[in-house]
Amino acid sequence: MALNDTDLAAVDTLPAALRPDRPYYDTGVLLDRDDFADEQTYHRSRLARALGYLGGWGTLVGLRVTAERPAPGLELQVGGGLAVDRYGRLIEVPRPWCLRLAPWVASKSNDALRAALGPEGVVADLYLRFASRGRGATPAFAHGAYDATDALVPSRVRDAFLFELLLRPEARDDPAAPNHLPRQRFAALRAMAPAERPDAVRAALLDGWDASLARPDGEALAPLQEHAVGVDAAALFLARLRLPAGPPDANGRPVFDLDSFDNARIDNESRAFVVPNDMLAAIFSA
Repeated sequence: MALNDTDLAAVDTLPAALRPDRPYYDTGVLLDRDDFADEQTYHRSRLARALGYLGGWGTLVGLRVTAERPAPGLELQVGGGLAVDRYGRLIEVPRPWCLRLAPWVASKSNDALRAALGPEGVVADLYLRFASRGRGATPAFAHGAYDATDALVPSRVRDAFLFELLLRPEARDDPAAPNHLPRQRFAALRAMAPAERPDAVRAALLDGWDASLARPDGEALAPLQEHAVGVDAAALFLARLRLPAGPPDANGRPVFDLDSFDNARIDNESRAFVVPNDMLAAIFSA
């Protein structure tokens, strides 16, 4: 992996520092690497905390998943957009991104595909997660028990992203069942009469402190019901796919019909959304 493409997720201190301290500066104080990292972590975490509680997590705008067929074959395309993850970090996808489905299917084992095969085809979920990427290069002292003077480290860090498409055997029998899709945080308000909602909103806010986000520093974030096994618990569910496939062939591999895969087999609506305030005002204004 090239230096300017280094994944720096392991050194992102924001997830573990939910109540960070601000560095205290004074004349004559010696500063080291940790002081500057702590300065960034403090400001990043305060912004992330505010975003997480003001709007929750999910898609802010864009990121629609569609089936496209440019040469040489079928692609799963995600439009550009912006999202907020469970830590409150912004994830920006600046332009459409694509995944070729045929090579992805070919990379999966027969057993894994059969396990996710249901009445509506093979079920898979697409996730988006935050990633830190090193950019450029600058000389630095080598870390550890080394005395090299020609070591290099990234000169900048870019807030980037990763897409993950994972099979979902748990949802194969009923892909529309809500128990493996994102749970809407305030769904109960919909069933209430309009006159009852103001009191319910106040009660929800008074009792709305999220203990999972107030966990002790360093404790792992618990996965949600929409998270497949092995996926990052901070990753955002984007879409559910039902890939057309029939019973396994003689080799035990499901027979796919990707030519018939279209947008009707992509569920973009079950994801969590972060609704802008001016949109809420337009909805509720007379």
